[in-house]
Amino acid sequence: MIGKDYIPRKDAEFNMWLRNLKKNLPGIATAIGIPQALVNELLSAIADWDTAYKSHQLAQVTAKGSTETKNGKRAVVKSVARLLMGMFQANPKLTDAQRDLLDITVPDRNPTPLSPEYVQEIDPPNLILDLRPGQVTVHFGVNPGNERENAKPKDIAGAKIWYRVGDGEWQWAGDDTNSPYRHNIDLVEALEYRAQWFDKKMRVGLFSMVARATVSP
Repeated sequence: MIGKDYIPRKDAEFNMWLRNLKKNLPGIATAIGIPQALVNELLSAIADWDTAYKSHQLAQVTAKGSTETKNGKRAVVKSVARLLMGMFQANPKLTDAQRDLLDITVPDRNPTPLSPEYVQEIDPPNLILDLRPGQVTVHFGVNPGNERENAKPKDIAGAKIWYRVGDGEWQWAGDDTNSPYRHNIDLVEALEYRAQWFDKKMRVGLFSMVARATVSP
């Protein structure tokens, strides 16, 4: 029950979920110290729902009125259930086994480790350069032309920025976790940049296309 709302949307599934709560919740509530008054309120709401739901099933074709009642009772029991489940989920005494019995979200205690090859498998960042005297601003990312829509890929920590002058050796300019990167350097006619992603373990990805800083004569 990971990664979804634990309260089913369909009435039949919702009804089965409530039956499960009615069976398992009281004992667990006592075990972890949840107030009995709240438990009783939920059980009463479940009983009201059960009556309304059965009425709805019996008169489904002409049950506009009972449908409204059923929906109202559902809203009440859903509200009370969310309140109570919030207390359960916030209680450090609640075990994962008890969460499973109540059919609510069980946290992922063992997240899938990031593949070492992941950073090598995604596309490298795109680059756009902005020039001003003594500085090159390197916009990097999936959409460097719009920093408001330029989030890093999932599980990527940042980018390594490299530069070279003319046909010289590539040099590391710096790392940045968020675009843009500002490189303080005297502008020359033959100045180039490239970048590569790195993940949270500093494993690096593929190099980007080279971006040239075109300096007006």
